[in-house]
Amino acid sequence: MSLRKLLRTAAFFPLACGFVYAKSPAAQQKKVDCGKPPQLMPPSKESKQQKQSKTRAHGSVAIEISEDGDVVDAKAVHPSSAEEADRLVSAAKSMKFKPRPGCGAFKTVVNFGVGD
Repeated sequence: MSLRKLLRTAAFFPLACGFVYAKSPAAQQKKVDCGKPPQLMPPSKESKQQKQSKTRAHGSVAIEISEDGDVVDAKAVHPSSAEEADRLVSAAKSMKFKPRPGCGAFKTVVNFGVGD
Protein backbone atom coordinates (compact mmCIF):
# COMPACT_ATOMS: atom_id res chain seq x y z
CA MET A 1 0.00 0.00 0.00
CA SER A 2 1.40 3.35 -0.97
CA LEU A 3 1.98 6.11 1.56
CA ARG A 4 -0.59 8.30 -0.16
CA LYS A 5 -3.36 5.68 0.18
CA LEU A 6 -2.39 5.04 3.81
CA LEU A 7 -2.61 8.76 4.66
CA ARG A 8 -5.94 9.12 2.85
CA THR A 9 -7.35 6.12 4.75
CA ALA A 10 -6.00 7.46 8.05
CA ALA A 11 -7.60 10.86 7.40
CA PHE A 12 -10.94 9.33 6.39
CA PHE A 13 -11.22 6.81 9.25
CA PRO A 14 -11.95 9.28 12.10
CA LEU A 15 -14.63 10.95 9.98
CA ALA A 16 -16.29 7.62 9.24
CA CYS A 17 -16.21 6.63 12.91
CA GLY A 18 -17.66 9.99 13.89
CA PHE A 19 -20.70 9.39 11.71
CA VAL A 20 -21.16 5.83 12.89
CA TYR A 21 -20.83 6.63 16.59
CA ALA A 22 -22.52 10.04 16.59
CA LYS A 23 -25.23 10.04 19.24
CA SER A 24 -28.72 11.19 18.47
CA PRO A 25 -30.20 13.97 20.66
CA ALA A 26 -32.38 11.38 22.41
CA ALA A 27 -29.32 9.27 23.28
CA GLN A 28 -27.53 12.32 24.69
CA GLN A 29 -30.20 12.89 27.34
CA LYS A 30 -29.30 12.47 30.99
CA LYS A 31 -28.02 8.96 31.61
CA VAL A 32 -29.33 6.90 34.52
CA ASP A 33 -26.76 5.23 36.77
CA CYS A 34 -28.13 1.72 37.22
CA GLY A 35 -25.50 0.92 39.85
CA LYS A 36 -27.08 3.29 42.36
CA PRO A 37 -30.37 2.64 44.18
CA PRO A 38 -33.44 4.56 42.99
CA GLN A 39 -34.12 7.92 44.63
CA LEU A 40 -37.26 8.28 46.72
CA MET A 41 -39.72 10.90 45.51
CA PRO A 42 -41.26 13.24 48.13
CA PRO A 43 -44.49 11.80 49.58
CA SER A 44 -47.82 13.13 48.37
CA LYS A 45 -50.28 14.89 50.68
CA GLU A 46 -52.22 11.62 51.05
CA SER A 47 -49.16 9.87 52.48
CA LYS A 48 -48.64 12.69 55.00
CA GLN A 49 -52.24 12.26 56.19
CA GLN A 50 -51.72 8.51 56.54
CA LYS A 51 -48.71 9.17 58.81
CA GLN A 52 -50.89 11.19 61.16
CA SER A 53 -53.03 8.17 62.04
CA LYS A 54 -53.00 6.95 65.64
CA THR A 55 -51.97 3.37 64.87
CA ARG A 56 -48.21 2.86 64.68
CA ALA A 57 -46.18 0.13 63.05
CA HIS A 58 -42.41 -0.30 62.78
CA GLY A 59 -40.59 -2.87 60.74
CA SER A 60 -38.87 -3.97 57.56
CA VAL A 61 -40.46 -4.50 54.17
CA ALA A 62 -38.85 -6.24 51.20
CA ILE A 63 -39.83 -4.27 48.09
CA GLU A 64 -39.35 -4.53 44.33
CA ILE A 65 -39.19 -1.25 42.41
CA SER A 66 -40.00 -1.19 38.68
CA GLU A 67 -38.14 0.89 36.08
CA ASP A 68 -41.02 3.38 36.28
CA GLY A 69 -40.40 3.97 40.00
CA ASP A 70 -43.47 2.13 41.30
CA VAL A 71 -43.33 -0.47 44.06
CA VAL A 72 -44.66 -3.59 42.33
CA ASP A 73 -44.15 -6.08 45.16
CA ALA A 74 -43.89 -5.67 48.93
CA LYS A 75 -43.67 -8.22 51.77
CA ALA A 76 -43.30 -7.49 55.47
CA VAL A 77 -40.20 -9.08 57.02
CA HIS A 78 -40.84 -10.62 60.48
CA PRO A 79 -43.94 -8.57 61.41
CA SER A 80 -45.21 -8.81 64.98
CA SER A 81 -48.82 -9.13 63.82
CA ALA A 82 -50.87 -9.48 60.63
CA GLU A 83 -52.33 -5.99 61.11
CA GLU A 84 -48.87 -4.47 61.37
CA ALA A 85 -47.77 -6.37 58.27
CA ASP A 86 -50.75 -5.02 56.31
CA ARG A 87 -50.00 -1.43 57.37
CA LEU A 88 -46.31 -1.74 56.48
CA VAL A 89 -47.02 -3.31 53.08
CA SER A 90 -49.68 -0.70 52.32
CA ALA A 91 -47.30 2.13 53.21
CA ALA A 92 -44.47 0.57 51.16
CA LYS A 93 -46.69 0.19 48.06
CA SER A 94 -47.60 3.88 48.24
CA MET A 95 -43.92 4.88 47.92
CA LYS A 96 -42.78 6.41 44.62
CA PHE A 97 -39.22 6.50 43.25
CA LYS A 98 -37.59 8.36 40.36
CA PRO A 99 -37.83 6.35 37.12
CA ARG A 100 -34.73 4.47 35.92
CA PRO A 101 -35.44 3.45 32.32
CA GLY A 102 -33.37 0.55 31.07
CA CYS A 103 -32.19 -0.53 34.52
CA GLY A 104 -34.74 -3.25 35.25
CA ALA A 105 -36.35 -4.00 38.59
CA PHE A 106 -34.54 -3.14 41.84
CA LYS A 107 -35.04 -5.20 45.00
CA THR A 108 -34.23 -3.97 48.50
CA VAL A 109 -35.38 -4.02 52.12
CA VAL A 110 -36.74 -0.80 53.61
CA ASN A 111 -36.87 -0.11 57.37
CA PHE A 112 -39.42 2.48 58.43
CA GLY A 113 -42.23 3.36 60.80
CA VAL A 114 -45.83 4.13 59.94
CA GLY A 115 -47.74 6.57 62.10
CA ASP A 116 -44.69 8.34 63.56
